[in-house]
Amino acid sequence: MSHDPPGDPLMSHSSRRLRRLYEPLSLLQTLGNVRGLRIRACDIPQDNSGFNAIKSHRSFVDALAYACAYKKEPAYVTAVALEKRPEEIVVWLAANKNVEETVVSFAQDVLRIVQWLARNPSAQLSTEDGQRSLNLLTSRVLHFNAPKIYAYYEQIVRKAAPPVIAKLSNGQHEGNPDVANLKNWLSQHLQRDGVQLQEVDMAKLAVISHNSRDTFEVLRDLAMESHESHTFERLFKLLSKLGKHVIMSKRIIEGAIFLRSDFARGMRLETVPASRERPLPFSPRKYNIEGISNRMFSSDSAEKQRFLARLRTIWDTKEWDKNLAKEHLPGKSIVHAEILILDHFEKTGGDFLNNSDKYIGCSKPACYLCYHYICNHPGRYIRPSSHQKLYMRWRLPDISETEPNAAPRFRNQEQILNNLIDLVRRELKNDIETGVGKMKECPDSTAGGTSNMFELETGLEADMGSLSFQELRHQIDPDFQYVVIPDPVSSSSSASSIHSRSSADTAVSEGDEVEYDSDGGVVV
Repeated sequence: MSHDPPGDPLMSHSSRRLRRLYEPLSLLQTLGNVRGLRIRACDIPQDNSGFNAIKSHRSFVDALAYACAYKKEPAYVTAVALEKRPEEIVVWLAANKNVEETVVSFAQDVLRIVQWLARNPSAQLSTEDGQRSLNLLTSRVLHFNAPKIYAYYEQIVRKAAPPVIAKLSNGQHEGNPDVANLKNWLSQHLQRDGVQLQEVDMAKLAVISHNSRDTFEVLRDLAMESHESHTFERLFKLLSKLGKHVIMSKRIIEGAIFLRSDFARGMRLETVPASRERPLPFSPRKYNIEGISNRMFSSDSAEKQRFLARLRTIWDTKEWDKNLAKEHLPGKSIVHAEILILDHFEKTGGDFLNNSDKYIGCSKPACYLCYHYICNHPGRYIRPSSHQKLYMRWRLPDISETEPNAAPRFRNQEQILNNLIDLVRRELKNDIETGVGKMKECPDSTAGGTSNMFELETGLEADMGSLSFQELRHQIDPDFQYVVIPDPVSSSSSASSIHSRSSADTAVSEGDEVEYDSDGGVVV
């Protein structure tokens, strides 16, 4: 049943055509929901005269998106892009669910700090004003993201740390000082007087974890030596995520300093409304293995019979049909955050900060379908990083007949849809032919429904640059307290303060590279 307002008809692809994508897609996901190795974002040519500006731009929007996704849930995945207008820079925010007012308020505080830095050219990372801005932003980011950090912390103390501690206590690593340092760190910082930490403790734990990150490197060595490398790798990645918001805060400040000539003109925050949930386009009567294969192959062809025979070696046909009906017939679809932003620019024709680098930042790597949608779009958007996870809870953006550029946008969608159908069918046939993949459980959906639509515009004060730092801090929160961190205990001198790793004032740092999360994808 349509929930669209009367008089605002959508330009819709036929259900029959959409099923040509979603039917083989559901089989492909069943065979394996990770479709390949991680893909890095498109590289910036080293000979590009704007290399540092492009890198700062990409780093800034990725970091801001990550900071805004304050809960480790699919609904909170956030995308960010910068639109350049003659009078100001517009920061566009979108999320899988509508952007919450609390996120808007937080992002507004971040942009106040950014614009204050942009309008005070003497403020650099090497100056007192720059360091105070970094500390203020880091504290704000860490307190806001306590729910997400706490989710990582709980994964560590409940699942990831215990098996590692058991392995390190069997006497095999006796005399290894790096292992001893790690064991001491885990016992000292993951609890207080034998009691588990709480969400309120996460800001402090995040900075301690960031300062101690070289202590965690021994886990990489242990992973290479062990037959159970995943046990050590998992703990290493989770410990790194505890302090990742410190790195993201620094990237926001570095971006503000390098891009200050653009940001000083003025900044405004706006949101793109989330999409409505819509049912997946399956037909209960025809959604079965026989029906799907009939629509993929000519009737009774040898290729079809070979395809069905290979499928039956994985699972009985009746079991396939039962599983497909259970997992996917009741499924819903939404437009993912980065695609909402892309379609907004297609609709409005807005200019990116740099139209030769149309980059959309996101709090996580793109999923399999978002990645291929962006790569196949004729608008020449920058190829994002991707974890290549396949989620059924995905769809094309809605296009109303009355919207700007509706006809060309719909034609582009038709071509992208054709390309996605060809890609998915090709990969499914290859997986079946080569016997790749085994049946995996499909986790329950953790994504909530979308709330009522709202749009927000937040302009920043024109005289932001004239404020003193104390006035800036008072605007954000007069009662705000910095996170007070004791000196790290680890004997590794790498457990240095966040200040000592500051890079040059005009370049995004290279040394703080951390792999982006794959968490937060939309699952069914």
